[in-house]
Amino acid sequence: MQSEKTAFFFDLDNTLFDYEASFKKASLFAFRSIVSSDEINMNVEGKWFSCYKTFCDFYWQAYEKGWINRKEYQRNRLLSSLRAIGLRNFSNQEIERYQQLFEENVHLFVQPYSWVRDIFELLNRYEITHGIISNGEAAVQRNKIKHLQLAIPEEHIYISSEIKVAKPSPEIFHLVKRNTDGSDFYYIGDSYSLDMVPAIHALWTAIWWNPLKHSVTNDKRPHHTCYSSRALIEVITRYIESAGCSLH
Repeated sequence: MQSEKTAFFFDLDNTLFDYEASFKKASLFAFRSIVSSDEINMNVEGKWFSCYKTFCDFYWQAYEKGWINRKEYQRNRLLSSLRAIGLRNFSNQEIERYQQLFEENVHLFVQPYSWVRDIFELLNRYEITHGIISNGEAAVQRNKIKHLQLAIPEEHIYISSEIKVAKPSPEIFHLVKRNTDGSDFYYIGDSYSLDMVPAIHALWTAIWWNPLKHSVTNDKRPHHTCYSSRALIEVITRYIESAGCSLH
């Protein structure tokens, strides 16, 4: 049975897969590619990645406020982390090669959460409209989506760099709604500020995938907050059934 009224859209990073795990693996892969074997060992790798994460957070605020651009953010966090553990100075070419290697290979380390394939199989079986709304660079995000192998229709994939509007602007949700046949729209995401708040502003049903148990930070409360995959599956299947699809 096909539901023509219901549409589910998902965030990508840390919603359909553990981005932090793939970020670490891809970062270490790129790190090993620019640092010589004489300089590297397991202790150095661990120490460097810990510093790298610290500087990711440190420079993120400056990037978010627009004080530095994305390229400067990426360069600053890497150079600061290398210097912090006493490695030699790296050339601009090496710094650029690191970022290029990371972006070209991060999708290879993507593994969907255990619940994802079951949910997408249900959505495909009942021909329920479903897609992705994600911030990020198009090539990087599309490689991740392709690697997930979830049979998501191309016309329902929205990447901020392609459509020139990004979360947390509610406009990205308005744009998707205008381009999608349906009356009941659901958005599943892990970020309260980037996913839930704009979805609520755009009058979508907001389903918060929140395994780390973050707290809400303003008066916009998601319609559902799911701390476990079991709870998330229950909420989504309930809405699938309410759309007229019998799952028994």
